[in-house]
Amino acid sequence: YQRRVHGDVFAMLSAKIFAVTLVLAIAYVSAQVHPTCKMPQVFEARMISFDPNGRVYHNHSSEYRLFSRYAYDGINLRKRIFEEVRFGSSPSQRYDVLELHQTKQAFVTNLGTRECLIYTINWPFIRHDIPANATFEGFETLGAYPDYITLTQWVLPNAMGRGGNGTRYLTFTQNGCVPVRDDFFNNATGFTYEEFSDVTLGLHDPNIFFPPQG
Repeated sequence: YQRRVHGDVFAMLSAKIFAVTLVLAIAYVSAQVHPTCKMPQVFEARMISFDPNGRVYHNHSSEYRLFSRYAYDGINLRKRIFEEVRFGSSPSQRYDVLELHQTKQAFVTNLGTRECLIYTINWPFIRHDIPANATFEGFETLGAYPDYITLTQWVLPNAMGRGGNGTRYLTFTQNGCVPVRDDFFNNATGFTYEEFSDVTLGLHDPNIFFPPQG
C-alpha cells in the first residue's frame, strides 16, 4: 500500500514538474519566435531612400532618390530632415523639412532659394517602431564571426504608405532594437527602399526641432 501511495505521489510530482518545464519551454520558444523590442524614441541618423520603379503616379514619375541627415523624436512627434533629393530626371534639390505633428505644421525650406513654405499636416505621424500587429519573419546575420551583427525582420501587410496602403518590411538590430531598414511596397508606386546608418541616440543639437527663422 505504501509503495502504491509513494508511486502515486511520485507520478503527481513528475506530472507537475513536466507541466512547469513545458510552460517554461513554450515561453522560451515564444520569446525566440517573437523577439519584440522597444526602439529608441529619439535618435539621429543618415537616411537613404529611393524608389527605382519610375512608375507614373498622379501624372508624375514615382522615381526619386533621397540622401539626408535625419532627426527623429517619437515622444513629441517631431522629425527634421536635411535632404538632397531628385525626382525622376529633374536636377537634385536640397531641402530642410521640419515636421511638428503636435501643432500640425510642416516647414519646408528650399536651401537653394531660401524660400520657406508652411504647410498644415494632414497625415499621421509615421513611426519606425515594430508595429504591434507585425509578423516576425526571422533573423539575418551580417558579417562573419567575430565581427557580425544579428538583425530581426518584420512584415506588416495593409500598412499605410506613399501612394496608399501596401506591405511594409522592417529591419532592426537584435541588440538595442535600432532601426536599419523601413521598406514599403504597393501597386501604385512599386517598391520604396529606406535605410538608416550612422545612428546615434539622443540629439546633438537640442534646438534642432525649432522652426527656421527669417
